[in-house]
Amino acid sequence: MLDHSHLDKKYFISNDIYNCAFCNRRNVKYSLYDSFSFNWDTKKICYGYLIKCSSCGGKSMHLAYTKLTYENGYLREDLDFDSLIFYSVPTSFFVIDERIPKVIRELITEAEGSLKMNFLTGSSACMRKAIYELTIHEKSEGANYEDRIKSLKSKYANTDPELFDILAHIKDMTSDKVHEQSWDNWDSKYLKLIIETLKAVLHEIYVIPSVKKERSSAVMKLKEQVFGKKEEKKV
Repeated sequence: MLDHSHLDKKYFISNDIYNCAFCNRRNVKYSLYDSFSFNWDTKKICYGYLIKCSSCGGKSMHLAYTKLTYENGYLREDLDFDSLIFYSVPTSFFVIDERIPKVIRELITEAEGSLKMNFLTGSSACMRKAIYELTIHEKSEGANYEDRIKSLKSKYANTDPELFDILAHIKDMTSDKVHEQSWDNWDSKYLKLIIETLKAVLHEIYVIPSVKKERSSAVMKLKEQVFGKKEEKKV
């Protein structure tokens, strides 16, 4: 069976199907109800596209430097819209599960939004803060950053250790420069690696255990329906 789960990380899936950030529905129809353009600077034109969800009616705005062609409310079938759009409102926060601590979700969302705008300083700062918030939330032990990541690695031994190894070897994070706010910006490729690695770690820590618990609870309820509820022995 083919795995298309990567589509859940996209805003637009096809010329008339997307993932809605308002009603949090995947694979729902949308329509392009308006568009506009303006001068981003003296040489560059920016194009805006207003999208409406057919399910909840939520309206979102998407900016691109490319003029997208559309007909009867639908964009061209052969375009990868996510690669052309550099900023969306709302941002694609729906890919971050709500079971992940809110402060960390918000920092990652801000980092992704800043990265799309090529604001590398803001994105770098948000990711540093997000990782530190994770170590604080998990009460990681250690005198320095690398030790605290190793503490997380030991605590979640069933998670792929390479994910923690990537976080442990992030450049600048082990230096006191981070506290002095004098570190260098991370480039876009490096930021994407950090963001995706952290999201994978967060999914393993907060989402998978919850999903397992929910499935186990559902099975127990089915068992009770078949065999009846087990009575507790009186002492």
